[in-house]
Order: sequence, then C-alpha cells, then structure tokens
Amino acid sequence: MNNPEENDGGAFCPGCGVLFQRENPDAPGFVPASLEIGDGTICRRCFRLVHYRQATKAPLSDDHVCRMIRDEMERADGAIVFVDAFQPDRNPAMDRLLKGWGKPILTVINKFDMISEWFRSGTALRRLADILEIPKDHFITMNALDHASVKKATTWIERRFHPGARILLIGPVNSGKTTFLRSACTEAHRVLRSPMPGTTLRPVTISSAQLGMTLVDIPGFRSDDPWIPILCPECLVNLQPGKKPNRLTTSLKTGDSLLFGGLVSVEVLDIPRGDRVGIAAFTPERLVLHRTRADRVEELLDRHAGGLLKIPCPGCRRTLKEIPWSRSETPLSKGRDLVMPGCGWMTVWQGEALFSVHAPDFFGYRIRTALIGGDDVHEC
Repeated sequence: MNNPEENDGGAFCPGCGVLFQRENPDAPGFVPASLEIGDGTICRRCFRLVHYRQATKAPLSDDHVCRMIRDEMERADGAIVFVDAFQPDRNPAMDRLLKGWGKPILTVINKFDMISEWFRSGTALRRLADILEIPKDHFITMNALDHASVKKATTWIERRFHPGARILLIGPVNSGKTTFLRSACTEAHRVLRSPMPGTTLRPVTISSAQLGMTLVDIPGFRSDDPWIPILCPECLVNLQPGKKPNRLTTSLKTGDSLLFGGLVSVEVLDIPRGDRVGIAAFTPERLVLHRTRADRVEELLDRHAGGLLKIPCPGCRRTLKEIPWSRSETPLSKGRDLVMPGCGWMTVWQGEALFSVHAPDFFGYRIRTALIGGDDVHEC
C-alpha cells in the first residue's frame, strides 16, 4: 500500500482513509496549504486524535457504508465480519448485503475476554452461536490487542483463504476491525486506532507481506449505536466498553428503577408472582448503574448528570432533555435479556416482571435469549 494512498490524482489520509483536502479546516481530511503531503502525513482530525485526544465526529450513514462495501465486493474474495463480544448482534443491512454473495464469510468475535469469566465452561460459544445464528465452526473469539490471540486468528484465517486473497473487514463501529488490522499487519502502523467510534471514514487497504493477503478495513455501521448522532465526542468515548465492564446483580421490587447512567431507566411495574425479581445488569465500565425509586429518577438525572452519573455530561443532558422521551412496557422472565444498544443489557435470572423502559424516542431496545444464563449469573 502507498501511504498516503493515491487515487485519480488525489491522496488519502492513512489514518482514517478520507481524501486529503485544503479547503475546509473543520472537515475530515484537511491539511494546511503550508504542509506538504508526504508518506507520513495524516489529516488534522487524525493528528488531533493521536496527539491531543481531541475527538471530532464526522457524518457517515449506514447507506454510505453499504455503498462502500458493495463497491469493494466486486473485487474481493471474501469477508471477515467483526462482532463486539459485549454487544453481539446481527446487522440487518449487512446481512442483506452479504446474502447470496457466494464468497467465504468468517466471523471474529472480538473482546471476548471481557465477558468470558461470566460463563460456566462450555456455554459461551454455544450462546454466542445461537444469538448470532451462525455455526460454532464459522467464528473465532479473540482480543485484537493480544498478540497470541491475533496470531491464532490469523492462522485460522490463512487456512480458510487462498494466498493473495483480498478480504474485507466489516462490522459495527468499534468492533475491532482497525485494531486487528494494526495488530496483524506491520504495514498498517499509520492506520489510526481510537476509542472514538467512527474514526475510519473510507476503506483503508493494506497489503500484508506476512499474511500474503490484502485486507480492506471498511468504516463501521453506526446504526448499532444510536447515541453517535446525539452525544458529544467525550461522552461517546466514555461509553465504549473497556477491559472490565460493570455488572450489578440484585433484586428489585415494584416501583424500583435501574438507571443506566443518565441515558435509560428501567422501572419494575408489576411482579406477578412474589414480591421481587432477580436481575443482573451489564454496562460499559464508565456507564454507572444506579438503583433508585421511580419517583426520584428525574431528580437524580438533573442533579447528578456528569457527576455520579458520568454519562451524559451536563451539555449532553441538556441536549437529551430537548428530545421527546417515551415509556414502553415489556414483560421479561428468567432467561431473557433486555438489550439496550450502546448501554449494555439487563437479564432476569430469577422470577418475572413487567418492566417499563424510559428512553429518548429515537432509542430502541430488543429482547433476546440470555447471553449469560441465570445459573452463570448466580454463580459468578
């Protein structure tokens, strides 16, 4: 790969993949006119991310990502779909795009070590296979920051693709595509890895001498995280799962609410049998779980935004208050998860209850079979 990559007389930033430009200092790809573009050049947005940790959001729709993938599929020999182990889910747009393609498609479940300790032996892979609806021999678990894990994954990939293959790396934002690319290919040292979701803005192509293959890092799907258009860059970075996600195991009674930071609240409306329901909640480590009574939720949100409830910050709290909120009811029984994209999930490990989810109108939750079963939660 040429760095910066050249195309039609232009050059692309090796950090985010976007075309260099001189006109708009606030847009991705900007390089001052006084700076000559050479092999080591990255755009101002990437420079600030690397040196000052200053994150800037950039607009990119899932439709745009699909167009990029469709263009790359014409000359690709297969794809690797990346999944965040903490947020395992299927992306309908991606599924529709890849259906009937006829090329090999493998799945890498990244950051698996974040949740592996919460499973009893032998249950993790089966549950992930059921949720993702893929056979166990079609995916591998790994951590893209661990050398031994990456080596295991590349060996697995080399056995399934022919030498010289051109492979697309596809998945949601921050699922580990770029981190894997940097770990697996020494040629990718200029490609930018950042906790800011949506750093990569255009396909980045790396020809790996070690693997004997070409890997194409595609920007991630953003619909998997509904908070990206709403929260500030700092809140978005803080919302990303770290090394040790939070887990709260407790029991709730009617009228209790569980706050997922200041973003979503879940209230117990009714418990048909008994007076308590056993739940376990899992969130990114900076998204604080807080149990309270339903009539105190608004007071806590207004008083503690950016403090006890680190996410959202006061500015994002004001933004969220201007957006319509709604409540929706859902029953949940033992062995079921209430999944809240970007915030984690809550599972019922004992009993059943009718819950109310209070969240901004744009936010949608879903129900699934428990990722971490009731017995596993109880024994952890």
